[in-house]
Amino acid sequence: MRTYSIREVLENLDKMPDSWFYLPNTSWTLDTEGAFSLDSRDFAPDSTDYLPRQVASDGWIETLDTPMIQDVIDYTNQQLPVATVEDYFEAFKYYFENDAFLEF
Repeated sequence: MRTYSIREVLENLDKMPDSWFYLPNTSWTLDTEGAFSLDSRDFAPDSTDYLPRQVASDGWIETLDTPMIQDVIDYTNQQLPVATVEDYFEAFKYYFENDAFLEF
């Protein structure tokens, strides 16, 4: 599966797959590479073949799905008229860790 930096995802979300975004289970930077899963409905119920191979080999974790990442970006834009990719990144990490939107 193709990998994308967090920066690419946050700056070009409309060009990303509509699925879950997986990242290494480490601290992240904007340059951290991750991958989107395939649609699990296209696979047998007991299959994990829709997951990025790094989930099994490197312990990557599921973070947010594309619609939720869009919600994080939209909420950030509502608060910050000139939001930066760094702002989106902080909001992304905050949502992942707290299951809540970051208040700027």
